[in-house]
Formats: sequence, C-alpha cells, structure tokens
Amino acid sequence: MRFVVAGGGVAGLASALAVARAGHDAVVLERDAPDPAGPPESAFALERRGIPHYFQPHAFLPRGRKLLTEHSPDVLTSLAEAGASEQDLTEKLHGPREPGDEELVYLWARRPLIEWALRRAVAAEPSVDLRGGVHVDGLSEDGSVVADGQPVPGDVVVDALGRYRRPPGWPAAAGEPTDCGAVYYCRYFRLRPGAGYLDAPLLNPRGDLGYLGFNTFRGDNRTLAVIILVPSEDRDLRVLRFEQVWQAVCARITPLDVMTSPDFAEPITGVMPMGGLRNVDHTRSAVLLAVGDAFCHTDPAFAYGLSFALAHARALADAAAEAPGDVAECFRAKAGPESRERHALACGIDGGRAARWRGEPVDPARPDSDYPLFSFVGALAAAPHDDGVLRRTIRRIGLLDRVAVFDEDTALHDRIAAILAALGPPKSPGPPRAELLAHLRGSHLLG
Repeated sequence: MRFVVAGGGVAGLASALAVARAGHDAVVLERDAPDPAGPPESAFALERRGIPHYFQPHAFLPRGRKLLTEHSPDVLTSLAEAGASEQDLTEKLHGPREPGDEELVYLWARRPLIEWALRRAVAAEPSVDLRGGVHVDGLSEDGSVVADGQPVPGDVVVDALGRYRRPPGWPAAAGEPTDCGAVYYCRYFRLRPGAGYLDAPLLNPRGDLGYLGFNTFRGDNRTLAVIILVPSEDRDLRVLRFEQVWQAVCARITPLDVMTSPDFAEPITGVMPMGGLRNVDHTRSAVLLAVGDAFCHTDPAFAYGLSFALAHARALADAAAEAPGDVAECFRAKAGPESRERHALACGIDGGRAARWRGEPVDPARPDSDYPLFSFVGALAAAPHDDGVLRRTIRRIGLLDRVAVFDEDTALHDRIAAILAALGPPKSPGPPRAELLAHLRGSHLLG
C-alpha cells in the first residue's frame, strides 16, 4: 500500500517510519523544509510555524521509550548519541526489582532533537518520499490529498497535521474541545558546570501552591525546563510573561529558587507563554484516518503526545497488516479506546485542579473527594513511600497500563489514602497568592 501522510511532525514521521518498515510505501508532505542530513543542532534553528509548542517541553513517557526500544532502536540510539538522557525510576525502589521494572524509564529530550532523530531515520528508508516545503491544500473529489495544487495519489490518507494546523480545504473532524483551564509560562535553562539535576521524591520537582502550580522537565544536553501554570482567568498573574516577574516568582518558590538561580543554571530562552490549551477527542470522527494530536490531544502537562504518536504509528502499521481493506476503521478500533480513556482522565484532572484553585474543598488525599486528582496528585505523593504504589503509579501515568488496572484496585486506593493520612497535609512550597502579589508590587514588578 501507499500511505500519503499530511504533516511531518512527530506523529507523521513516526507513522511513515512504521508503515515503511512494515513493507509499505509512504510519502510525507511537510510545509517546512528541514534538512534531514543536518546535524542535531540544526533542528533548533528551524522555524516550525505550524507548531507553536515546538520549543515547549516534551518527553517520552515509559511507554514511548519502550516503543522506541522495540520498534525503532536506531532512533533511540540517535537520540542518545545527540545528548538525550534517561531517568530510571527503579532507583527510587526500596526493595528488590521485579519483572517489568525495566520499563519504568523516562527519556528526556527537547522536541527539535526528537524530530531530527525521526526525520533522519525516515530519510534513510528507500520506500519513503519525504517532501519538505510542500503546502497541503485539501482533498480532491476522489479523496486524494492535494498539495501545491497537485493531487498526490495513494491508497491511505493519514492526517498528521496536529492540533493547530488546518488548511482551508481540509475536512474538519468531529470533537468538542474542553479548556484545560491553565496558561503555561515556560523557560529553558542549561545547567552550569558542576551542577546536576535536583533530586525529587519521585520524578522531577513539581508542586502546587493552591492558586498556581509548577512542573519541571529534564531535557537533552544538560538542559531543563521550568513551567509555571496559572488559572486561565487569573489576569493578575499574566505578568508572568515578563522575564523579571517570572524570575521573581520562581525566587519565592522552593525549589525553583535554586533551579533558576544564576549559579545553578543559565537561561537559554525567554519566557514562553502557552495558552488556549484544550482537550479534544476526535477518535470517533470517521472523516479521515488521523494520528497523534489530530486524533486526540490533551493537556500537555501529562506529556501524552509523543508516546501516543508512537503508539498510533504502531497501530497504523498493525491495522494495515490485519485489515488492508479498511485500514482506517481497524486503526480507530485499535487506538480509539485508550485515547478516549486518557482524554477523559485529563479532563477530570484538569477539572479537579481548577476547582482546587478556585478554593473549592477538593482533597487529593481521598478517593471519594476527587478521584481523578487522587489518582494523579495523591498517587504521586504516596508513591515514594511504597514500592507497589510507585510501580502502579508510574505504569499508569507512563501509559504502560490501561487506566482500569489502577482504577479497579480498591486495595491500592486504600493503601495510598493511608500513606497520605500518615504524611499529613503537604506544606506549600511558596507564599499565599496575596503575599506573592504584594511582593511583586513592592518590587515594582506589578502595577
């Protein structure tokens, strides 16, 4: 079969690679024109106009790293050689290792490097025609993709245009968006010589002050990202887009005060705001065969995107083998249920977080208060104190297990609740909102 893939981002490249290695032909149509033969650093100079989050934090969850290991080890090798880093969470276990623990590994790399490694592998496939600088216009009457005014023949059209880009003539997929309820303010740093990534009880430092949250991501080549999340409706805190304000806020939050200090790390970007974020489920739309964010996208805080792009690519190759007469329907049957349950979970956690920031009585330490928040925030807090909870939590948030494995284990819920009750309420890592705003006003950073 010949696959015509519209979009040469992570999902498009991964899909072309998967079907090519399954014995099919593919053509990838990408508006930008990156050089597949360029060095890794060339990816950071590339302008990706259709991907506003190109320079925002990305990561391969354990599921994504596992898929690379099993199906694209050359891509994994390229990433490692270019400076990607792994984080093995079995180091957090207190007892002996068990079968399956080898999967509890994150792979940290910035998105430009990830696209570079995938593009390099795709360009080496003789059955893939990788076309850069091509504008997708829409579909012809017979269902062929039209690019630069010309039809591109193929047997299967794959929509890998992501969450933002939609040419005027491209069919609209069904799906109701739900706002994530937060605006992200991110900045990247590079560790100073002699500095190392700060340890955390489980993954990387993260926290919540009751009116804003923060998260941190490791990157390749000793880089790290710090993200401050604030409610979409909090107009006062929109001043975080200014570097001086952003730095002043980080200086009041533990451990961001250390991570953003000049002695620890050097900033390599300005503050990058990202708003208008939505959870959208297109999985039931039969308009086109969509993969990655075009199929389903969620709050980027959960980092599902890269790993689902690889999972969808694998499902596409399997569908072509199992149902060559109806690849699209087979693909949706394979990839839809898992994407839908993660979409529902993301909406639930976002809703609980928003309620918490509004001051509603939401308790993440109790499953009967706000279960989605308990299964994420509560489980992450309890995991460092119990190996069984750690395994189940990482397998859940890392996409290694379906959500039912965690959701239906009431004994696990009781164990998590008991651990959190013994720990007591967590101490806020930063000042109350009024105190923070007063500090900013006193420093003449807030009008």
